[in-house]
Amino acid sequence: MGNNRKENIAALGQTHATLVDLVGHVDDAALDYRPAPEEWTTREILAHLVDDEMYVMRMRMERIIKEDKPDLAPHDEKYWYAHRNTTRDERDMLLADFALQRAASLGMIEMLRESDWARTGLQPEYGVFTAEEWLDHWVEHDTVHIQQIEANMARQRGE
Repeated sequence: MGNNRKENIAALGQTHATLVDLVGHVDDAALDYRPAPEEWTTREILAHLVDDEMYVMRMRMERIIKEDKPDLAPHDEKYWYAHRNTTRDERDMLLADFALQRAASLGMIEMLRESDWARTGLQPEYGVFTAEEWLDHWVEHDTVHIQQIEANMARQRGE
């Protein structure tokens, strides 16, 4: 993303408020609008953000910090989404769950020492990367999905 660490952490801290601004007032029809057969609805994007925060983004960072050069498993998001528990997929639950998970992630990130940022992990999709580079990827992940939600909302409104 080209940001420095402080900017990246601030960006992660802003994501929840951005999501609330984008979808906190929309109805189920807007949340469930599918722009194309293979594209995700906004509700599916929100659920993906919650799940990735808990099971992928933070877990990979934790392993990089706690283990020496861990091998990080790939994540098949389509398989996961097809089999995940959807009982908490109401808009307000998704937003609340994301806020809780992001707060936990930020708490962990803010405790990292300078030396932690240079620690590395290996993931087949990305190769070897540092904790600092993973933070960049995390912000990019948020940005891509926020842009998807914005596009879904615009299409749903006919813009």
